[in-house]
Amino acid sequence: MATVGGGGAASVARPERPVVALRPLGIGEMLDAAIKVYRSRPKQMIVASAVVTLPAIVAQTVVQLSAGDPQSLTETDPATGVPALDGGQFGVYLGGLLVSTLILIVANNLALAGTTRMSLSAYLGDDTDWRSSLRFALHRFWPLTAVLVLTTLGLLGGFLLCVVPAFWLQGIWAVAVPALLIEELGAVGSLGRSSRLVKGRFWPVLGTIIVGGLLASVLQGVLVGPVFALQLTGASFAVTAILNGLAQFVGVAITTPFVAALTAVVYIDLRVRKEGFDLELLARGVGVDPPADPGSTVAPMAAGPWADVAPQAPPGGWIPAAPPVGWSAPAGDDPPAGNQGPAATDAGVTWPGRGG
Repeated sequence: MATVGGGGAASVARPERPVVALRPLGIGEMLDAAIKVYRSRPKQMIVASAVVTLPAIVAQTVVQLSAGDPQSLTETDPATGVPALDGGQFGVYLGGLLVSTLILIVANNLALAGTTRMSLSAYLGDDTDWRSSLRFALHRFWPLTAVLVLTTLGLLGGFLLCVVPAFWLQGIWAVAVPALLIEELGAVGSLGRSSRLVKGRFWPVLGTIIVGGLLASVLQGVLVGPVFALQLTGASFAVTAILNGLAQFVGVAITTPFVAALTAVVYIDLRVRKEGFDLELLARGVGVDPPADPGSTVAPMAAGPWADVAPQAPPGGWIPAAPPVGWSAPAGDDPPAGNQGPAATDAGVTWPGRGG
């Protein structure tokens, strides 16, 4: 954070310059902006992702090793020579796989929220470390988990209904997590907020999210691919399970911040287009609260690193500068009789635009 002030006066925190210009962006520009946000603090973002996902992936690997090799799920009937499924062993394996997968999904969702919060801060020119970002996300754990459950159920239902509804839901719910974090909404409220923001920009948003997801999937595939090839050579199950966990950990730690940065960029872009979010931030950046519109439907910014910039009241005893010698008000602009303005020494006067 930069500071403004001097000469013995208390300095006031000011947001640093945003990483990316706050203006409407195209799909390619949003991808480029996400990379810039990621590159602005890569170590912090990777650490935030790794700290959360490492215990989950270790737990997943241990559970899979305990459940045993999937190839041991079948046994050959000595009488008929026909392979048969071992029901008990299959149940243990399936239960272990389900538990470990759930642990990893929840941990990855928390890592995504923490890095999204860091991405929003980076995009808006603030400096937030990984510890405070993860604490912030952890305080929103249950709403985040509710969003995860609702979106997962919705996408699964959409795929069962000929796939198309799943892509539609993926588009309209694309910015639910940033909305939940920055606007302090609940799970259902953040999904509705996302849908309203995406309205009219569905195809660009969906295209951006799909391209970003494909890029992340390609990188993860490059890391996991060699382990899969090793499995085909008949390598030990324990060795391949450990190597697969390691490759998965590296892939998730690297790609989660990029996905989070892209989601944050899309969210800010939608608010810039529809709500003049850039003007609001610019006003706050110079210490001025934007005028409130009673009929506005713009959601207020939640408390955050950029919300602590307050308008600066004039120092005690402040008086306006005297007009130049010989100056007189233009004709027709004289104040009404009996209201010629306060004397320069008056105290407690409320000046227009200056506060009390």
